[in-house]
Amino acid sequence: MRNRNEEILYQDLEIPEIVWQKANTAFSQIHMVEEKKQNLAKKGKLRSIFRIPKAAAVAIICCCIFGTTVAAMGIISLYRQRMENMEEQEIEDLYQLAYADEANSLNRPFTAEEGERYQALTEEYEKSGRFPEETLTIIADAGDYSGQGVAVAADERTIYLPEEALSDEELLEIIDFNHKMTYSIYKKNQERILMQGDWESRMVAMTDSEVDRIYLAYCASNLETGGGYSRELSQAESQRYEELNEQYENEGVYPEIELNIIKTVDEYTGRGVAFCEENSKYYLPDGALSDFDFLQIIDFEHKIPYCFDRINYEIMMGLREGYPEAE
Repeated sequence: MRNRNEEILYQDLEIPEIVWQKANTAFSQIHMVEEKKQNLAKKGKLRSIFRIPKAAAVAIICCCIFGTTVAAMGIISLYRQRMENMEEQEIEDLYQLAYADEANSLNRPFTAEEGERYQALTEEYEKSGRFPEETLTIIADAGDYSGQGVAVAADERTIYLPEEALSDEELLEIIDFNHKMTYSIYKKNQERILMQGDWESRMVAMTDSEVDRIYLAYCASNLETGGGYSRELSQAESQRYEELNEQYENEGVYPEIELNIIKTVDEYTGRGVAFCEENSKYYLPDGALSDFDFLQIIDFEHKIPYCFDRINYEIMMGLREGYPEAE
């Protein structure tokens, strides 16, 4: 389940129907089904990898004031370069500001004309790389606002606007601030997850090419005629699977080598385990599965839904221009 902030960000993201179908199947096929998720959540063992904290609301709400989000429109590399070129101190400052308070407001509403220009400039910011000449001023508290220009008060996280009509530069400074704050939260959360050293950090550490490879392999598979395992697991194997799944998630027990991905059934040699693109089936050897075999399957099963989630999120964040396509 996504939290409300994620729903706000996803509402304008156009996701191809095939992606929804594959993603839904990916999430339903993994063994950590909803009931198990709820049990783990009660134990405090389950966290969402890309859940945006409540403190991000100021950036998200301001970005969505007029129904626009980072990836509601097409994104070009200029936007990504601007985000990734942020200095570490700027990222840290904006991240800390996001957690300073739960307030999120403007000292006065935009006029209808300002709202229309805000929306148009947001599209130019995201699509054409039209950025402000200066950055939004950050003041310590509301009492420091001079009434000139635009500024955000750190004590209450309110963006202060002058009484006169906002210029394009001032609107762009607000747009830039909101996008940078959202990116800073995203960036710091990825760093935090990597430092945890658990299975979630294993997911986040995946390169874009690794994510794309799994995504494309799963999208290429025929889920209507395939899925599941090439043979039934014995009772002992099923029990061992559950034990190793628990160890994978809670004790850091991982496979040393990734699961083999094959395109057709004919490529399976009968040794080890493999995922087949042709029918979305895991091919198992006739003999009893080893712990190494199980861990490869468990690892891959966790990575499938993660890859869909990560790609969708990165498109929304403006860090990807679209879904991976097979060459």
